[in-house]
Amino acid sequence: MKYAFNGRFLTKKMTGQERFAFELISHLDKICEKGEFYVVTSELAKDLPHWDNIEIIQTGRLKREAWEQFCLGPYLRKHQLKCVNLTTTFPLLHPDVVCLHDAMVFEIGRMCMGSVYGILGLFWKRFLFRIAKHSALKIITVSEYSKDKLNSILNIPKEKISVVYNAWQHLETVVADESIYDKLPEKIHKGEYFFSLSSLTPQKNFIWIMEVAKRNPQLQFVVTGKAEGFTKLGADKLEMSNIYFTGYLTDEEIKALMSGCRAFIHPAIYEGFGIPPLEALSCGAEVIVSTATCLPEIYGNSAHYIDPQNYDIDLNKLLSEPIAPASEVLDKYNWAKEADKLLTILRE
Repeated sequence: MKYAFNGRFLTKKMTGQERFAFELISHLDKICEKGEFYVVTSELAKDLPHWDNIEIIQTGRLKREAWEQFCLGPYLRKHQLKCVNLTTTFPLLHPDVVCLHDAMVFEIGRMCMGSVYGILGLFWKRFLFRIAKHSALKIITVSEYSKDKLNSILNIPKEKISVVYNAWQHLETVVADESIYDKLPEKIHKGEYFFSLSSLTPQKNFIWIMEVAKRNPQLQFVVTGKAEGFTKLGADKLEMSNIYFTGYLTDEEIKALMSGCRAFIHPAIYEGFGIPPLEALSCGAEVIVSTATCLPEIYGNSAHYIDPQNYDIDLNKLLSEPIAPASEVLDKYNWAKEADKLLTILRE
């Protein structure tokens, strides 16, 4: 059986799910046989990676979901390929292997209903999840928490779900771009600011950053991410005297900010895994994460924890509390190990 990876992720900016797909395929390329796997992407994709054993095939010029349904789907059928979909969405007739990163659209879906776009997206994702439940040959997810929720909410048998984790080693080859500090306000100093990174979607809970900043005007906060048009909390809401919103940054700039922060804060209400705090740990930063969903499972005793609904918090006192070494978490997650796990799943 030959597999083609859904390469829609190669047309998008690198965020969590795109990182998951890119790194797993890059490491899979080192251990698979030549011609065993393909990546099929749009003709509009640019700056494509080079892999030794996995060929990239470009077909069709449509965008987004239209490309998956009307370009990728027909290509798979013509060439009799099974499809591996690592970023949740998939061609309706090819839910062969699907990674459902979390069950957010069922647990807290109402948070995404602030616009027509959000409502349509919510019902589309719920529809896809139900298709995957009934038709997928294999389902992957990224934490035991997500596995449990997919089982309890959608009644997907646990034996059908495999956990493939995220990791952090992609940052090892990234050289920190210290010039980012020249773009920040002069009042932001290395070792003193609190840093947060994510898309500004409601479940990421940047309201927590805003409220804590209001209560602590003496502290400085730097927030990096993509301001989504359908979120209730946009970049304009983060315009406060002690919050600086940078917008989308490169990996090099992000590594510099992670390496130089007082602590990295991830106050999410919902996560399937949560890569940014793991990246921050690898840069030597202390991390503060919420007690929500999978985060205690992933970060164990190596993080400081906050209640994502409690804004009255003394961050300096919190950081004075002892925690376990970051190595307890960093040693657990490795892209090469997870790619080997994925290869085993696909060859079964």
